Amino acid sequence: MNRLTTYALDLHRPVPSVRETGTLSTGRSVQACTVAVLSMCVLLLAACTDGSISSRSVATPVAAEVAVVRQARLPVTNDVTGSVVSDGRIDVASRVTGFIRQLDVREGQAVKRGELLVRIDAADIDAAIMQARAGVQAAREAWQDAQHDVRQNAQLAPAGAISADALRKSKVLEETTRAALEQAQSALAAAQAQRNYVAITSPVDGVVVSVARRSGEMATPGAPLMTVESREVLLFKAFVPERSLAAIKSGDSIPVRIDALGDERFKGRVRGVVPSGDGVTRRYEVDIVLPRDARLLPGMFGRLEILLDEKQAVTVPRAALVRRGGLDGVFVVRDGVARFRWLRTGRELGDALEVTAGLSDGETILARAADTVFDGTPIRAAGGAQ
Repeated sequence: MNRLTTYALDLHRPVPSVRETGTLSTGRSVQACTVAVLSMCVLLLAACTDGSISSRSVATPVAAEVAVVRQARLPVTNDVTGSVVSDGRIDVASRVTGFIRQLDVREGQAVKRGELLVRIDAADIDAAIMQARAGVQAAREAWQDAQHDVRQNAQLAPAGAISADALRKSKVLEETTRAALEQAQSALAAAQAQRNYVAITSPVDGVVVSVARRSGEMATPGAPLMTVESREVLLFKAFVPERSLAAIKSGDSIPVRIDALGDERFKGRVRGVVPSGDGVTRRYEVDIVLPRDARLLPGMFGRLEILLDEKQAVTVPRAALVRRGGLDGVFVVRDGVARFRWLRTGRELGDALEVTAGLSDGETILARAADTVFDGTPIRAAGGAQ
């Protein structure tokens, strides 16, 4: 039914009352307002749509550096964690018993070879030396007296003034006193040697890492007083699984990454493999000699990269990676338009990243994406593909 027919039918309807007339007029007014509002919204939407389309169609291409994705041969490695340790960690102990008179070094203090670390009170040792000297003197006098008797009896025995048995006994006494003198001299030498151990010096150039005693405490033989760690030779100690053991040989050069130094790689040398593995973990201790570097410190955590094989893989520059929607990806350039594509990345290879999924060999990507580039942005290659 068209509008003209509806109007003709309305002419034959009875005339409404005053109340009905007001109600009808109010309803028609609301309908008219609704139609007007809807018409304005449609016009605004059309204007906005036309503006966006026109702005997109005339968007200026963004000049950007592009790169062509290529496959490369990448090493297949097995990363084994380990720690930097000192090859010269020494527990300094006393060889004598006595009170500690001087101990001025503290944890973290650098010491030189031959520098005084501890001084033990030598009163008891000096007394023992004096006693040993007195014993030597008494033994020497007894031996000299025995020698005199032997000489005298040797002159009297031929004349029969003394018996041969008396001469024999004087000779035995002379040998006994001589042995006693040697024993006393040995005791004196031991006491004097103890005197040399009251001053304890550093055996290496290194750093004091722990101090177990303080001045005034008792030092006993064998009990550690402190620990000195040498920095002359540093090792990277790792425990390698048996499946990777065949790839490691003594003398081989092997890279070691240290986390605290920004994953920097150090060229280490395999000093040896301990030929006895753990029966539970099936791992073997491997010692890697690290190069001299002041930044390397004992206790640092790192990873040993054991080369097992090589494989073909796609890599992208690290600068090409951008984050959108909480995921990492790159802008792929196709037909002069940038399209964002999410990637699954693998290992970090210096300034490049391994791509395990999301890109194919020969595709073109933005080598460095600016903040003004979005999905669908026209791209003009600057300087050509690399």
